[in-house]
Amino acid sequence: MAAAYSQCSADFSLQNFPCREKSAMLDGGRSFEPANSTLHSEVAMLRAARTTRAARTTRVARAVRIVHAARSVRPARLTRRLVLSLAALTLGVGVTAGSAHAAAPVPVQGADFSACPALSELPEGADPGDWRCEAMTAVGHLTLGRIDQSLDKGMAVTFAEGTVNGGFRQVFGAMTAAPVRVRGTWLEITPRYAGYFDFQSNDQRRGELNLKFEVAGPAVPSGCSIGTDADPVRLVLKETAASTVVSQDPLVVAFGVADNRFTAPRTSGCGRLGPVLDAVLRMPSPAGANSLELDARVGLRGYGEAGADASSANGLISGISR
Repeated sequence: MAAAYSQCSADFSLQNFPCREKSAMLDGGRSFEPANSTLHSEVAMLRAARTTRAARTTRVARAVRIVHAARSVRPARLTRRLVLSLAALTLGVGVTAGSAHAAAPVPVQGADFSACPALSELPEGADPGDWRCEAMTAVGHLTLGRIDQSLDKGMAVTFAEGTVNGGFRQVFGAMTAAPVRVRGTWLEITPRYAGYFDFQSNDQRRGELNLKFEVAGPAVPSGCSIGTDADPVRLVLKETAASTVVSQDPLVVAFGVADNRFTAPRTSGCGRLGPVLDAVLRMPSPAGANSLELDARVGLRGYGEAGADASSANGLISGISR
């Protein structure tokens, strides 16, 4: 027992932790391991508490820096309530977005054509037999400034394409996307269509799409966004996985695209919160610091028939739309 007691004292003096003399005496010299195990558990608990306090201190320090940035905004002066809201945005106490790379749901093989442009929306002179609707769904991953989130709930884009007098034309239908929580804050962003797309593929890229990211959160005004129709986030999507047919009725094609060279502007329409949100979200964000990776499925349906035949998808499957 004396040897065990000496070892206990030596071990725990390094942790500034008293040895359990009373437990040792009650043990009657049989074994010191139960007391030793208990002390190890308490040490681990104290270390965990210190780590939690350190993390909280880091969040508070970050909030203080953001508040100082807010106070520097002139001529508008932020109210106390607004400053507290900004601190909440940064601290995000008790609010997380879950795991960084949660498993993405597999898109269904069917396609939703309900948002296709109506025949009346096609260009004048368009022959329905020369036009088709394409309904794309995609999941993936977005890196934008400090935002690094999986797009598990996905996004959907619907459009029509065809020819008029031998010239290729396209008509946008709709875009929908679920809000994405910015990890470590109370903020959410939602990808929105920003007025331009071109999905006629060529050897250099699979397509182009302009986006803006709506920003929502405590005290954030409506209309606040990263990018606008006039100054969008411009995506040039390149193929990362070749097209494969996953369904014949309706015709559905799967492929992968990505862009890791786009830039992101400062926030817009955010009022007095603009400079603070820029600091929180690390905007503007230069090329090389951002990326969008998508695993997409596109359903195709001709306007002149119930479904698109295989020949109408030859261009898309080869990576070049007709």
